[in-house]
Amino acid sequence: MKYLVVSDIHGVKAYISELERIIKIESPDKIVILGDILSNTSDDYFLAELLNLYKDKIIGIRGNNDTYYTEKLLDFDLNDYHIERINNKNFFFTHGHLLYSFDLNNVDIIIMGHTHESGEYDFNGIKIVNPGSIALPRDFRHTYMIISDKIYIKDLDQNILKEVSI
Repeated sequence: MKYLVVSDIHGVKAYISELERIIKIESPDKIVILGDILSNTSDDYFLAELLNLYKDKIIGIRGNNDTYYTEKLLDFDLNDYHIERINNKNFFFTHGHLLYSFDLNNVDIIIMGHTHESGEYDFNGIKIVNPGSIALPRDFRHTYMIISDKIYIKDLDQNILKEVSI
């Protein structure tokens, strides 16, 4: 199974076509969107239209900037977190702003966005991996994540910037 993970799109129109291109190139089985999807502008309709094409593949996570308006445009649900068993590990997907409010017992790997910075971190002995932001990175690298045999953080040219063992 191949997962495409993106975060913090914030409805930026210039990166809607990039996201569409990445979906076509990577051909994922599932798409995880870690929140902060739209931006309450007219560009949101373009992004919502694209994402709704993939609604059967999408696992949607609610970010701190996602609103009732966001959820009305999307044809898939947004949740505060999602747990998925991948390669015999329990993955916990969340935006990140509510991380301290969850029971993380039996979690092996946390996948979260929110910071707009890609990387791998340790949180009380649990591995956290952040895909960064495809549209508004704080570390100046527009990035996304692939989860398959390992976790890969890639730039928009599909260059692997970080490889994390599962």
